[in-house]
Amino acid sequence: MQLWRGGMAVLACFILVSLTGLLAQQEAATVEPIPDNHPKTVRGPHGSLSAGETEYIQRRKEVVLESLGRLHINCTVDSVPHIALLGSGGGQRAAVALLGSLHQMGQDDLLDTLLYLGGVSGSTWAMASLYSDPQWSINMEPALSKLSGTQPRKLRSLLWLQNRAREDNFSLSEIWGLMVSILIMNHLELRHLSVEASRKSTNPYPVYTAIEKKCHTSGSIEALWFEVTPHEAGFTELGLFVPTAYLGSRFQEGELKEQKPEMDMVHLQGIMSSALAQKDSFEHLRPHWLNMTTAGDVAKDQLRVHYTLFILVELLKSGLNISQLEELQERIDDNLHKKVLLEAMTTEEQISALQQENLALYETVHTWCQNLPTLYQCTMMMEKLLPLALRWEWGTTGNFLYQFKDSKVPPCLQSKQLHLIDSALSINVPYPPFLGEKRDIDLLIVPEFSAGEMFETLTLARDYAAAVGKPFPVIDDQVLKDKDWPKDFYVFPGEHDQPTIIFMPLFNRKNCKDEAEVQARMVQYSTFRPPFSQENMTALQEMASANIKNNKDAIVKEIQNAVVRRQSRRNMADPEL
Repeated sequence: MQLWRGGMAVLACFILVSLTGLLAQQEAATVEPIPDNHPKTVRGPHGSLSAGETEYIQRRKEVVLESLGRLHINCTVDSVPHIALLGSGGGQRAAVALLGSLHQMGQDDLLDTLLYLGGVSGSTWAMASLYSDPQWSINMEPALSKLSGTQPRKLRSLLWLQNRAREDNFSLSEIWGLMVSILIMNHLELRHLSVEASRKSTNPYPVYTAIEKKCHTSGSIEALWFEVTPHEAGFTELGLFVPTAYLGSRFQEGELKEQKPEMDMVHLQGIMSSALAQKDSFEHLRPHWLNMTTAGDVAKDQLRVHYTLFILVELLKSGLNISQLEELQERIDDNLHKKVLLEAMTTEEQISALQQENLALYETVHTWCQNLPTLYQCTMMMEKLLPLALRWEWGTTGNFLYQFKDSKVPPCLQSKQLHLIDSALSINVPYPPFLGEKRDIDLLIVPEFSAGEMFETLTLARDYAAAVGKPFPVIDDQVLKDKDWPKDFYVFPGEHDQPTIIFMPLFNRKNCKDEAEVQARMVQYSTFRPPFSQENMTALQEMASANIKNNKDAIVKEIQNAVVRRQSRRNMADPEL
């Protein structure tokens, strides 16, 4: 327990030092009223779109039809292809690269061919920023300029955090979402996703994704993927949804019992990118002296806490330039890399040694915290955060399927709360919501920004599709041999009801001379690192843009093929047409 107390004392102080000025007054949370016409029951189970999404997509097809005409592709409204662009995870690398890709698609008149834009993890940061502008696809310059803009007011950020801390479902996801908003995206986006439900179809329809932590741990595939759109939120394979405005409210037996404030985009960003919720996220980063096998969970806990804190300190220091953090950062770094001679100890001695190391850190942080001018707020936040840290509580929200009477609801969804976390922990590209009849996708455009082994997201998605009985194109095993130095463009053709997939690795043979340069780029733009410099962001955007620009003709060809396939399928379904 001392391990956690030391770690969370540091985290509490980080938040207070980074976000406080002298607080003169508390500000009540603003809650937008939910319209009376929202259904107050669980929808499903079935595989159809919501009425709101159906209407949006029908209007969006008119935009797509005009775009296809400008590309000299003959088409009718009935044969408009269903095209989705899927943004992968990858932290700030994914957010910046997705913006660069979309910007170039706009320049090349490809952006309006998209019906959908789906995101996971870091790509959802870019989406949250983009959709703050109802007209973003017409002019992306404001979204790009935010990345190098001024940070949100610290006092406003602290007030947001204090208001959230009063809620029953307050978790570490809100803290992470705030860090992302302030230090990476430079924008505190407090709008609610449901307000987009009444917008015109100027932009592709957004689909955000998460997974349910307990179901992920238990191995339940059908209750794993969770999608959130402007109209509704729920489980992809179960087909059970509630209006997005009620996500987090208290339901029982499928009926609304108590309305809670809708989570805003800061909170959603924290949920969608909460890879830290996985307890072993940092195990591969362990120093050589930390014996992970004999010291067991205590060693894993120490590694996770220390690297989490180290990253947060780096983020805060580079983003806010607070001098008090420098001394604390040195102490954390010294503690992590101190050579504790574990090899000669018994398991009990190792555990005791690690606990003593963290007790010393806790005492150091406690003294450091007492010297701050905002001790009252520091103490208050520690009281809130310590229990969350002891449970490693992420993504907590009300379970709208609590006591819902349906045999499809598995045991992992029987409690009063859901724990929604980063879907990248399952598949780092949001394929699941776009497979099968529900959205009936013809073409998936996937600019791949993931770390790890190239093509892994494709093979994981293929295996997922097989497990849930969804169509997926064949992946040629020969292609997998390119994993260390991939091409910049691959096509995996779909047959019958399978979607065709365009797969475009960010670092490839066009912009990297060999395998070593690919790896160097991944280190330069690694997922867990301080915010990128303006120079690095510009270079990354340009690489992502070039991948689209260099392959425009090939993309247009696959869009044309998608039109032909949809028309052919339509003719087979109704020969009289």
